[in-house]
Amino acid sequence: MLVTLDCPLQSSALSVKKLKEVIEGNLAELVPALTTGLSFYSESARYVPNSLEILEIKPLHNNEYSMHYRYQWEIFNGCLDISAKENITDNVTFTLNDGKLLFDIIDRSRPSTFDEL
Repeated sequence: MLVTLDCPLQSSALSVKKLKEVIEGNLAELVPALTTGLSFYSESARYVPNSLEILEIKPLHNNEYSMHYRYQWEIFNGCLDISAKENITDNVTFTLNDGKLLFDIIDRSRPSTFDEL
């Protein structure tokens, strides 16, 4: 899954710190894609709002970067006496190209039976 963010800054002047500022300003667009796959733990697992935190951005080569991030998820099921919060740490690669940040995100959402047709 490819997620694109606009990057209004000049690519030649971008430091890792500036990239982090741009991404943090657009986290709302990234959160749904970065937090897929919680159904692996349980259908009741939910992302804790505003918990996504960028830990580090590393330049790889040319205009490619790796972003390490962490977020919290929770599950509650009163009938089964389950109430828990956990953290997930993950990473994603992205490229800077023509004023856009292109995130290459693995879609970890559970397929439905509709996908089998």
